Amino acid sequence: EPSLSQSARCMLRRRVARWPCLPLILPISLAWQPPQRGLALTVFNSTAVAGTILRSETVALPNVTHDSRRPFSATLTGTISVERDYLYNFSCFFGDAVLGYVHVDGHLVCQKGTNGAHGPTPPSVRSTEYDNPLPVISSTAWPIRLVVVHHGSASRPTDSFGVRITRAPERGGRPAGGGEGGGKGAAWLGGGTLRKEAWLEGALSPALPEAEAQRDAMQARLSSGWAPWYDMSYTRLVRLPEGSALALMLCDSGASGADAPRCLEEARVDWGPGGQGDVTIRLGAHAYDRSYLQLYLATATCNVSIEVGGGDELLAIVEVVAGCDGTELVLAGSSAWYRVHEVSAAAQTLSFTPIGDGLRSSVVHATQPSKGS
Repeated sequence: EPSLSQSARCMLRRRVARWPCLPLILPISLAWQPPQRGLALTVFNSTAVAGTILRSETVALPNVTHDSRRPFSATLTGTISVERDYLYNFSCFFGDAVLGYVHVDGHLVCQKGTNGAHGPTPPSVRSTEYDNPLPVISSTAWPIRLVVVHHGSASRPTDSFGVRITRAPERGGRPAGGGEGGGKGAAWLGGGTLRKEAWLEGALSPALPEAEAQRDAMQARLSSGWAPWYDMSYTRLVRLPEGSALALMLCDSGASGADAPRCLEEARVDWGPGGQGDVTIRLGAHAYDRSYLQLYLATATCNVSIEVGGGDELLAIVEVVAGCDGTELVLAGSSAWYRVHEVSAAAQTLSFTPIGDGLRSSVVHATQPSKGS
């Protein structure tokens, strides 16, 4: 039987059975697109790793040059595909940035500006060790996150930051770690010569694994507003993401009766600055999301209760429990984690203005006259 066209078949069906006839729709073949390579770069017009975005692009390799005449912050994120039986080494460079760090698959591989060697801890146990190089144990898709904070430089119009990633067969022995604070970089590869790694460009992807992207989104939602984010002191409250910092300080003559007043700039349960042997802290109720806390802070001459409600609006109540004759509450304004701020003090207010666009300013009011600083 001769073949019939599609339209002829439709007409025949209608004559015989009056069936409905729909036009035949053929799928259009879409051109195959290769997966995107590189890492996702985001540069902010502030030092808070938030606010107005200056640059948002994909870079082929983790090596970025940016205008450094003004303060900025930046992130470089994505995924690196790795192969088993290799050791991967990360050698970081942060230029004139005041803060920089790189995490690979949750491991801190290098940093600048924090977690450095400090006394009185002996050198053998100081915080200068990094998980670098990294062996491939289970996962072969490693999330990578680089963060830098730069205060700007009048002497250098541009500055570079990034990370050199190299690898060597694991059977050849463990190479030395690399990067700022992490050892001798990539000199272990190729007899001490850093050569271009042909595999690297094809191993980078600007997208994070889905679970990692969900974690970042959750952290961004939670890390917002006033709260005791600063882990070095329970009495220093910080607003995120801006980094505005408010310290509640008790200033008195101290246990020794010295003429110069002593101010408790930090209050923590593990250890404190010298001259605070009489200081005690008793923690009360805390909310898991840091939206509420209560504690008792005492010196030899003063005992107070501190209650804080955080979030977009800050409410702090300091009540005398015992003593406190000659003790004053001083509110000190500053910024945390290298965020650049303008802080101004008046008789009963502290004003915080973070440098950059798209960030929130804050004004803290005292219900009673207080010494601002």
